[in-house]
Amino acid sequence: MPGQPNHVPVQVWYTLKRARGTAFGDRPLPGGTVQLYEPDSSGRVQLIGEAAIDHTAPGRDLRVQSGDAFDVTAERVQTDYNQETIPPPRRGVPARQRVTAAYKVTITNAKAEAVTVDVREARFGVWRIVDSSVPAEKISATEMRFRVSVPASGEAVLTYTVQIES
Repeated sequence: MPGQPNHVPVQVWYTLKRARGTAFGDRPLPGGTVQLYEPDSSGRVQLIGEAAIDHTAPGRDLRVQSGDAFDVTAERVQTDYNQETIPPPRRGVPARQRVTAAYKVTITNAKAEAVTVDVREARFGVWRIVDSSVPAEKISATEMRFRVSVPASGEAVLTYTVQIES
């Protein structure tokens, strides 16, 4: 049974590469607050966000979240759902359940340039992606990622189906 659209936040993340053999990469970074700056259209540097970081060892890249985007939005809706009982392989073993669910994520980009959005979904149990419009990447036992390219002043749609057994 399809669900109602759910507006989900689009977080803005920056990855700062800290290669060994460089002044920035060879130093440990203490935990604390970092400020992120970016030049505006006239070249003046503007504060775009602040974030807390943990202690970071030399040579380790730094991922920093600077807040939620206001010009990139996402809407997620469950488009299908099915639950079925899987017969036990032998007597005395309980039957298992298989849930198949389909989702549609619509990402809208109001920026004048294209963006790439990582759509991350968490799942528990034994799961697998059985169909998707964008290749899925399993990044841990409980998390998958879809990298979606969204054109400037446009939108992109991700559809996928996941199967979960318990």
